Amino acid sequence: MKSTFFCLLLTGMLACSLHAAEVTIEERLRALEQQVQHLAKENSDLKKELGWKDNQVPVLVQPAGKETRLSVGGFLQAQGEFGHAADPRWAGVNDRFYFRRARIYVQGVFAEDIDFKAELDLQGNSLGAATGLLARGNEIFISWHKFPGAIVRFGQIKAAFGAEQLASDTRLFTIERTLPNDRLTDARQIGFCVNGEGFDQKVGYLVTLHNGNGVNVSANDNNKFQKAARAYFVPVASGADRLVFGVDGLWTEDAGVSKPGFGLAGNLFTGERSAWGVDGLWHHGPFDLSAEWLHNTFKPAGGAEFEAGGWSATAAYYLVPGRVQGVVRHEEFDPNTGIGGNSSHSWTVGLNYLIKGEDLRLMLDYVQGVVPGSTTDGGRVLTRMQVIF
Repeated sequence: MKSTFFCLLLTGMLACSLHAAEVTIEERLRALEQQVQHLAKENSDLKKELGWKDNQVPVLVQPAGKETRLSVGGFLQAQGEFGHAADPRWAGVNDRFYFRRARIYVQGVFAEDIDFKAELDLQGNSLGAATGLLARGNEIFISWHKFPGAIVRFGQIKAAFGAEQLASDTRLFTIERTLPNDRLTDARQIGFCVNGEGFDQKVGYLVTLHNGNGVNVSANDNNKFQKAARAYFVPVASGADRLVFGVDGLWTEDAGVSKPGFGLAGNLFTGERSAWGVDGLWHHGPFDLSAEWLHNTFKPAGGAEFEAGGWSATAAYYLVPGRVQGVVRHEEFDPNTGIGGNSSHSWTVGLNYLIKGEDLRLMLDYVQGVVPGSTTDGGRVLTRMQVIF
């Protein structure tokens, strides 16, 4: 009797064990089926992003060298402008449609802490009413980034002077940079720089050494080099708040360098030039406030020394979070502080509609300015559609 009971108990336990095993296997099979379905959906979505249709394999960018990563990108800024010359940059410019910038680049990274970029501008990056625009090199460099505190870069890069000048063309709150920025800072040029950050990214610096005579120029105007340096301090940095203070300077000795807007003969300057600037930026949730002051001292060869300066302040606020942004800016520029009544000043009121962040953005600005001695100054409407790819 006992043996019969023991056999029945053993049989029951074995049946329960087999049933539990069967349930476990079924659960595993269901889990595997779900994973396969998830991977199939990811594969389908990826094919759509890559443009893979049916059995036609898309053409993908492949590194020709031994770099670990290679990418192609760029952006377009299509504009329409209407009205009067709100500042001297629009003197003689009629109502028009044009591409402000049309850039394409290739960039990549090597495992040996080397990265590179070669960017072309297909519209010449000209604000003036130019004709016969040709593609030209814009930002071209090779850099070594092994140490975050000392990143070394060589190529066609910006001088370490002017916070607005150093800001990306695609991330500005207004369609155009300020007149003080255009007149008192220098654009990209061939040179060498070192930059880095420290103390938990609370402080940073940028030091540059350039030929000193402008973009797309492989010659040096003399045997001297343009020197510039910038330092900044970030006392507040969190998800919703950021406060930045910067100071920078530039020193150079020029020989026939183009410097329009100062009343120079042929807009060319020969002599010594030094510059100073201070700036601040406060980001608080949907609100941004920035300001910059710039000052140049010109010592012409065989001429009288003079000083020039300018400042600007910009406020931006998201009227609709992440979508619609309002902007107000005031700026002033004095090409010679020793002469009265020659300053230009303007107000800008703008509206930005971010369809897909900065990648797809519509911009509308109205600039009301006063230009001394001009009979055509006044209001100008600027519009832009920006596409980043």
